[in-house]
Formats: sequence, structure tokens, C-alpha cells
Amino acid sequence: MNISLTDLLHCEVRSNLNLKQIASYLAMTFFFSFFVNAQTEKDWVKNGDDLIEQYKDYYGASLWYKKALKQDSTVLETVFKYAEALRGYNDYDKAEAKYYYIYKKDRGKLYPLAPYWYAMMQKYNGKYSAAKKSFKRSKRYFTRDRKGYYYLKIMNELKSCEEALKIIKDSIPVDIKNLGNDINTYNSELGGTLLNDSTIIYSSLRDEKMKSDYIITDTSLYLIRLFKGSKNGDVWKLDSVLSEKINEPNFNIANGSLNPKGNTFYYTKCDRSYNCDIYAIKYSEDKWETPFEVKALNIEGYTSTQPSITEIENKEVIFFSSNRPGGKGQMDIWYSRKDDFGKFMPPANLGELVNTIEDEITPFYNPKDTSLYFSSNWHFGLGGFDIFKSKYELNTFVKPKNLGFPINTSTNDFYYNIRNKTALITSNRKGALTKKGETCCNDIWTYTIPDTTKPLYTTLEVLNKYLPVRLYFHNDNPNPRTRDTITNLNYTETYKSYTRLYNEYKREFSKGLKNEAKQDALLEIEDLFSEKIDKGAADLALFTPLLVKELENGKSITLTIKGFASPLSKSDYNVNLTLRRVSSLINYLSEYKNGILLPYINGTAENGAQLEFIKVPFGEYQSATISDDLKDKRNSVYSPSAALERKIEIIAIQANDTNQVAMDGSELEKLPLLTFRDSIINLAVGQTNKKIKIINNGEAPLKIFSATFSCEDFTIDLPGLAIPTFEPLILNLTYNPKEHKAKTCTVEFLTNTIPNKVRMKIVIE
Repeated sequence: MNISLTDLLHCEVRSNLNLKQIASYLAMTFFFSFFVNAQTEKDWVKNGDDLIEQYKDYYGASLWYKKALKQDSTVLETVFKYAEALRGYNDYDKAEAKYYYIYKKDRGKLYPLAPYWYAMMQKYNGKYSAAKKSFKRSKRYFTRDRKGYYYLKIMNELKSCEEALKIIKDSIPVDIKNLGNDINTYNSELGGTLLNDSTIIYSSLRDEKMKSDYIITDTSLYLIRLFKGSKNGDVWKLDSVLSEKINEPNFNIANGSLNPKGNTFYYTKCDRSYNCDIYAIKYSEDKWETPFEVKALNIEGYTSTQPSITEIENKEVIFFSSNRPGGKGQMDIWYSRKDDFGKFMPPANLGELVNTIEDEITPFYNPKDTSLYFSSNWHFGLGGFDIFKSKYELNTFVKPKNLGFPINTSTNDFYYNIRNKTALITSNRKGALTKKGETCCNDIWTYTIPDTTKPLYTTLEVLNKYLPVRLYFHNDNPNPRTRDTITNLNYTETYKSYTRLYNEYKREFSKGLKNEAKQDALLEIEDLFSEKIDKGAADLALFTPLLVKELENGKSITLTIKGFASPLSKSDYNVNLTLRRVSSLINYLSEYKNGILLPYINGTAENGAQLEFIKVPFGEYQSATISDDLKDKRNSVYSPSAALERKIEIIAIQANDTNQVAMDGSELEKLPLLTFRDSIINLAVGQTNKKIKIINNGEAPLKIFSATFSCEDFTIDLPGLAIPTFEPLILNLTYNPKEHKAKTCTVEFLTNTIPNKVRMKIVIE
């Protein structure tokens, strides 16, 4: 799939390119307004088609398609064009809904890309588990060409969604802020480069004669230009547009980079069709000389863009992105060193560890940590483009690492740039300035890089972030048909025997079904094993060494374990069954690494620390409403709903510093306490915003890692930093449903409190 440079970098440029021509086109279309009603649905669709073909104006096209659909909403060809236009200007929510509509009506017959893009829009909206299921369903439409782009992309996205769930869980405590409405506008800003701690060079789609209220005064020169801004205290302000020697008339200019000596400025020069080359200009005493093409880096007929100049081993090296021949995929990252005569050598591809079959763009090399930062839409990430880091070691760049959340989001994040402790990002994440939708347009964002010499989280905080650890069991296991409360098996043994039943579950749950219904049933079982059963075992494997570390540090730990069972047997039997399942977990911990935890469990550890358990069998005698018919094994045993009921959960960790208590009798570890002003979050039907007042009434800083809603369409702004004790704070809750109606939902906050999850009810009435 070919992605143009416009698609990659200037998400809403395609809505505004050559506005004078577009304005003329629209004026011509609407001039005879009394004829508009006489236009047919076909004419309106053609108007939209023309806007995309001639001007890449997806936003304008979407308005025409929407008008046509009001006339007849059942024409799938128009719905598909509308969905494509919505995706074209990054309205992911609406695009997701339209692609789903097409998929349900068409089932991939005429529009096989609809289920694929539906899954992709779910990912862009941060719905990773749902996206994974949708990618699995879309895979069936591309199995005939297993070496083709879409099949390979889907297989890659399945893994990417799994990684995204892990990345979100391991969020980084940084506060990412919009650079402000003097630097950013309702149009596109991108590619911020810090010349020093208080000076920025960046690109903007704003008009050169734009007024302070962002009203366009002259659309004839509506081009991307390079601007300079400066920081006054904590506020960034626009200073000026750069010299016309750089910002040449009738060209798009972007991606400024000043060499380490401060005497040569490199940038990208693109014509109106976004054919781009790398240029440079000498700079001395605030004066610009004559720009020149860096011919060694450019190839006629191909794009070279986003230069980033640095110094490695006392030689100037330039990194850039290009789709030239010899690459690994579409846009690749290339580099070129200067020889002893100061000339750039023929560029070399950075290699397959960095470059992929899709796009790698916006490189930036940081000499202080000898690492290359770049963005990719193929390496495993949270959204479209994520930012990655590849360290330079032994004359090569190692496998890239995702920078994590919230540096990366489910949208597009690129143009990473660092100077000292300040980092810049270009992103169309929610919170950007826009009039066309929450994720339409790019802004420049900033955050302060945390001190890596100090741990971001304590081990206990990391343990809490893994909760609840959910472990699943086959029906009536372990030790079926007994009333014992203990077992000799450990959880690993029960897990392995469970996974051996994978094919049996697929066969039994799909029995009697045909065609798509059978495929969907098979996918449900795949999801059950990969996303629940296997994930539980993996979470336990990550959780246990952290538990060991806390105990070895002298902290006594109490684990609260809650158990559930399916309703095939009476409650008294299920209580014993649940206790056997808890027993298998305790056996696992007792036998872990040749019994390293056993002294803590039996109270003989030399440091005095203990590991204790609180058992809550059968989840307070509650069970889900599922089939209890022994004859209906498809639903009572093999269905995912029944399987998800057969589990135990580590739901809470309580820790005491036994060394401290034993030595000097001082108080136990101080803890934060999340307190809400109101016991319930009340919203009126139609209300879209709510301010939630919280306070940390504990004795230690409070951290809120994430918020999970039981209903869709809710978002909340969480603090990036810890909340001091007795510090009140306002959280902004936003609710934008497709349909306003009364309902009851919940929000669950993941925190560093004990227990680590705090739940609030949301009532809309």
C-alpha cells in the first residue's frame, strides 16, 4: 500500500492544499445555489470524488458524501467513500462506525478492505482487544495471498495489539503538554526542532499573513513554511517566519535542522505535489546566504526529506527519510557521512533492524545517549505512527524500543526532538487545536524528560499495576469430582493441561455451525486462549519475580485471592473447588525457582518477611448468568462465557516493612488515599463534560496510572505527575456518545493505593 508524503506527515494539509483553487471550485459549485436541490445524489458523490482527486481535500469530500447519504443511506459505494474520506482527515470514531456498517452489510464480498480498516480504526481509537478480534476476522479475506501487503500487515497488527496492551499497562509518568495556541493553530504544525532551550524552529500550514485570531487574509500562498518561536517563562510564542531565502514562494518548506557547528541549516523543499528534496543554506551572524540543493542526498523522481544533521565520531552525519530504490519498504531511513573533504558520501540504508516493509520517518539522532529516534507504522506500537529509539552500539543500530505511553498514543506520533531535559513531539492526539474533529490535525507537544537515575516506580507500585492477575481453569479442575480443598498440583501444571484442550474447545464450541458463524466461533476460542488463559499465565510469570524482590527487601506481603466457579454444581461444592484452585497457585509460589519463596510462606525467612494469603472463595457466592445444563456442554463447559467464570484472581497486595517495624518500632509504610468529593458521578442526559474533584487524603504522593470505563465514549484527563498529600485536584471527564440516553456505567482508576483499584459509579439520567 503506497502512502504519500502528504498522508504521512501533513494529515490535514490535504484538506487545505491550494485553497484558492478549492475556493474557486466550491464557489462555482454553490454559485447557482437554487440549482443545488436539482442536483442528483450522483452529482454530490462526483463533487466529493473531484475534491479528493484534484486537491486531496478529504474533509470537503466528506461533506458531499454525507449530503448524498442523507438522500440514500443504503448505497454502500457512497458509504465506503465517506468512510475513506473520514479516515483521510483522521476522524477515527466516525470512520470506525462507517466501516463497521459496510462490513455488516457486505461481509467482505465487494469491500474486503472495510473489515480491515474497521479493525485499524479500532486500534486508532485505542480499542486494542476489540481491534485484535477484528483483525482476525479480516484476515480471512486475504489468505489467498499470504505474501501480500494486507495479509502481512494484519498478522503484524495482531502482534502489535498484544504489545499495545502491555505498553499501556507500563505507562510512563510524564506530563505532555500542548505547546500553546501561539505556536499551534487550527491547521497543521509539525517538526519542532530546539535550537536551544528557548528557541524552536518548526513548520506550519498557517498563512504568512495570518492575523492573531487565525483568520486567513490571503490564500494564494497557503503553503507549509518554517517559523521561529521562543520561550518566555513557561509560554511559547511565535516570533517570525524564516527568511524568504528558505521559504521560497510556491514551495512547501519544512523539517529544519541546524548542524552542530551552527553554520549550516538543512531543510526539505517540496513542490505542490510533494516531490521533496533536501536543501541547505549557510548561516552566520543571523544572516542567511544562498540556499543550495544537497545533490548527494537526492534522486530525481524520488522523495528525500526530514534531514537531521548530527556528529558521530567527529564526523558530520545526516539522517533522512526516502523512498528511493534499494530500501526495505516504502519510506526508509538513510544516512550519509561527510568525507575528509566535507562532501557527503553516497547514502546508505540504515538496515532491516530499523527499516521495515512499511514506513520509517522523522529521524533524530541524540549524541548524548547515542540513540536514533524515529517513527514507524510497522514496528509494534499503540497507533499509526509510534516513536521508537534505537541505540548506536558497536558501529550499528540495535533493535528499536517503543518509547511507551503517553509519549506514544493510539494516534500518530512523530518528529521526536530533544535538547537537554526538553522533548518535543508532533501528534494529532486528542487535545490538539482543531475545528474538524478531535484527531484531525497535528500540533507540537512538549514534556520534561524524567530523571532516569531514579526509579520511575517502586517494585510495589509495579506489582499493583499487574493486578488483578487472573488465572483460568478447565471445568471442575484441578482434581475433578472431589470435595478436597487442597491439591498437589501447581498452577503451571493445570495451565498446561488446559492448553492441551485447545482443539477440543474449538471443535465442541463450533459443532453444528457453518460458514461465517463457525469461523466466528473458532475465533472466539482463539481469543479465549490467547487473550485470557495464556495471558493469565504470562502475567503470573511477570508478577512472581517482582513479588520475590519485595520479600527479599524485607517487606511482608499479603495477597488477597478471590475465586469464581461456573454454576454447574452447588455452592458448597464450588467453594471447595475454588479453594483447590487457590491451593494450586500457592503450590506454584511454593515451588517457584526451587522453593525460593517457601521460607516466606512458612515464616522462616531470615529477614523476617512473610508471604500470607487471604482467600475469598467463589467470589462471595456470585456467579455469572451462564448455562448450568450438563447436557448442553457447548455452552456450560466449552463456551468462552463459561470458561471466563472458572478463575481465581489476585486482587490486592498489602505490604508492611517488617525490617523497619522489628528494628525501631516505627510506623508501617505510609500510603496515599484517593478520595472523591462525591460518591457518584452524575451526568444529565446530553451533558458532555463533568469536573470531578479528588483529593489525596493519604500520607504519601498519589499516582493514578489509568482509568478504565465500562461504557464507551468516555475520556478523562489524568495527572501526569504524583498528587501531593492533601492536594485537591480537578479531573475533566468528557462524554461524547453517538446517542444520548440514560444509563449506568463505572470508571475504575488504577492507582498506587492499597487496594490498587478504585471504582466509581457513573449515572446518566
